[in-house]
Amino acid sequence: MSSAGNLFIVDGHALAYRAYFAFIRNPLVNSKGENTGAVFGFLRMLLLLMKKYEPRHLAVVFDSGEETDRHREYADYKAQRPAMPDEMVDQLPLIFEATEALGVRMIVEPGVEADDLIASLARAANAAGLDATIVTGDKDFLQLLSDRIRIIRPEKGTALEEEVGPEFCRERFGLEPRQIVDLLALMGDSSDNIPGVPGIGEKTALKLLHEFGSLDALYDRIEEVRPEHVREKLRSGAESARLSRGLVTLRDTAVAFSLPAFEVGAPEERRLTDLLLRLEFHQLLKELFPAGERDASERTYTLVTERDLDGLARRLGGAREFVFDVETMSVDPLDAEVVGVSFCTQEGTACYVPVAAPPKGEAAGLFPRAGDAQGIAPERVLEALGPALADESIAKIGHNIKFDSLVLESHGFRIGGVSFDTMIASYCLDPERRSHSLDNLALEFARHRKIPYAGLFPAGDREKDIRTVPLERLSEYSCEDADYTMRLKKLFEGSLSERGLESLFRDVEMPLCLVLKRMEREGVAIDSGKLGALSLVVAKDLDRLTEEIHRLAGEEFNINSGKQLQRILFEKLGLPRARKTKTGFSTDEDVLSELARGNPIAARVLEHRQLSKMRSTYLDALPRLVNPRTGRIHTSFNQTVTATGRLSSSEPNLQNIPVRTELGRAIRSAFVPRRGNILMDADYSQIELRIMAHLSKDDAFVAAFREGGDIHARTAARIYGVGEEAVTPDMRGRAKTINFGVIYGMGPRGLSNQLGIGFDEAKRFIDEYFESYPGVKAYIDAAIADARRRGFAETLLGRRRLLGEIDSENSRARSFAERIAVNTPIQGTAADMIKLAMIRIDRDIADAGLGSRMILQVHDELVFEVVPAERDRLAAIVRERMESSLALDVPVRAEIGFGENWLEAHR
Repeated sequence: MSSAGNLFIVDGHALAYRAYFAFIRNPLVNSKGENTGAVFGFLRMLLLLMKKYEPRHLAVVFDSGEETDRHREYADYKAQRPAMPDEMVDQLPLIFEATEALGVRMIVEPGVEADDLIASLARAANAAGLDATIVTGDKDFLQLLSDRIRIIRPEKGTALEEEVGPEFCRERFGLEPRQIVDLLALMGDSSDNIPGVPGIGEKTALKLLHEFGSLDALYDRIEEVRPEHVREKLRSGAESARLSRGLVTLRDTAVAFSLPAFEVGAPEERRLTDLLLRLEFHQLLKELFPAGERDASERTYTLVTERDLDGLARRLGGAREFVFDVETMSVDPLDAEVVGVSFCTQEGTACYVPVAAPPKGEAAGLFPRAGDAQGIAPERVLEALGPALADESIAKIGHNIKFDSLVLESHGFRIGGVSFDTMIASYCLDPERRSHSLDNLALEFARHRKIPYAGLFPAGDREKDIRTVPLERLSEYSCEDADYTMRLKKLFEGSLSERGLESLFRDVEMPLCLVLKRMEREGVAIDSGKLGALSLVVAKDLDRLTEEIHRLAGEEFNINSGKQLQRILFEKLGLPRARKTKTGFSTDEDVLSELARGNPIAARVLEHRQLSKMRSTYLDALPRLVNPRTGRIHTSFNQTVTATGRLSSSEPNLQNIPVRTELGRAIRSAFVPRRGNILMDADYSQIELRIMAHLSKDDAFVAAFREGGDIHARTAARIYGVGEEAVTPDMRGRAKTINFGVIYGMGPRGLSNQLGIGFDEAKRFIDEYFESYPGVKAYIDAAIADARRRGFAETLLGRRRLLGEIDSENSRARSFAERIAVNTPIQGTAADMIKLAMIRIDRDIADAGLGSRMILQVHDELVFEVVPAERDRLAAIVRERMESSLALDVPVRAEIGFGENWLEAHR
């Protein structure tokens, strides 16, 4: 069918429901806590339809929700359907608004069922000489199929299948489309509560229609029906069958049909942009409205030549503040070649300084590239602009300023006066935001679509060499970055103040940014030979495990193939199946851990997977990450990733090296100091439990820490009703699991899984725990109630996490939000405490002129490379700063150790 002569009709409610349930297991929630999955899925399917078929005429039809003739004819019509979930009710107006803003005709008729409207539109289109294509998963519409009416059936999730015609009914049921009504009349339809003939299912109904052809013919010749019990069911259900046929037959309605009214119009860009930004559908927005031509009247962007350089230096030197933004050849800040730097001193005005690549083969300065003389010599740029960049009295602004500072400092610049990072400000304002990219922030807060990085290059350009971009285009791109960083800075500094987050930003996150910059530049050394030897040992273990798994399976297969593993575990061995995914039944870590309790093959597969991941992630990858110039690994510390406030790291991710496994400890032993130095490890002792004691004010919990006892042994003694001297290691281990589990909202089910005990026993443990520590239970209840009232949870320093799902009808989403409400004040405060300690330790090291350096941060742990003569002095500084970073009602303890490697230093 040609789209030009075709009316496409979308069953709006059917698609909205399908979209909602596609995200029911993993709800899509924006940073404000709003459930947005139904809107996203609906829009994704509608846009896919519009892209694939390019319809000229399109209508989306929705039910009005009012009573219809069918309800009056049959009181139980759709009576069994549960009410629409509140989360979907809330999203329907957004779906309506998005549909209209896309330029698509939307139809809702009070008291008229959407199915009848769709059928009437399709027939009217045919009468007007057009074909019709209906987008729906409702089998009632199969009765309409013809050479002029076809159906596009949505797949699971938010995809679309190919369209089908009358042949679908013939192949699937052996019937013509007109017979579908009689099929449903006989077998009924549970989704709409159509009764059909009691006792007649699909198989029998199909057999009867294959033999008799229609419902009327069947009843005209009912004496011929065999066997007798089927005949009797038909006789007793005759009235129900005819009622059902009337209910499932799609009816003509007096719908107005005017072809021009269904023409797809141009999207209302501003309305749609506002809606998608509110919902945080940034990718959809980019797909709908890619960046086009820029409006030059809004800004003045200048490409700086060498003769302009001194004038720029004077302007920057006399400025109160300015933005700088660096364009590079690489995302590695220590090895990145500078291509240019843009500057902005006021909104709407920016300039770009192109930096020439050094001659081929030059060893010093910027890393060499062949044959590119565009730009100003690097040494000339340093001479002219270096003083302004170094001036501490001039405030420097950037977006991810840590990266840009590291790049420039790697090439001889000194960066002073770092004051404001718009990426970090965005994170403080909204830690749940999925992206703090400059492009997304400019779009959302300034309603401006920036030139995307990919837009600098021709379609299909895989190398994306920024040196090949025309200079004027690159200048515009970089100036735009600087300009909109300045605009966002003006917006965000006001928001930080209004929301009481300015101190968190100014006193914690911005100073920490500079600490992390120094740590990244310092890096850490590793023993690559040790890691290589470990990799060989693990390879042999993997070979052994592979042989065992194949033996237990009775055949060889690819252990890393999800499909092959599913076949072995669930089809061949018949192990219990867990949740279903798009590719079959899940074999993730949780599923394998559960199966491993009773089946050795699952345990071996889990071990194989863990070893394989450790080998590829650390043993083989770490040596490749050693910088050839420094001989050290320079991880990137990320401030704006986790919603909890904790730091993360990448390239490599050091947060995930397990400290409790033999292999994890062996990997830690490969982190070493420079020759002649030692490593020092400082680790907060049970910091989250101490914060729990402070927040809960529970007398027994607080006393345990004030008296310096073993909190896990004391908890075990209280739960088991014995003296602390009688507590066994097993009892203490269980108590430890409960102590930490409570912080993370662990319930009886989770505890039973963790400890391998029955649900009732786990529930008893938790009940006895709360009886022993009533203040903890009171804190948990109060934290949830407070978050429900305010819509967010916050740390002792005021870091906030929005919790819109805390009143959700979805029990899974609601429970998750409640756990966050309890955990955020604890885990988030722990994150704030170690950040404060890092800032003060870094300052003390500089003030004392020490040669020792802080080099790593992992969870509640800091690692230092120490000059041996400074060992005691540094230990005293670190202990004092960590233990006094935030005043609590209980003492804070930092455990400090020294060693020739990280493992030895960690006590």
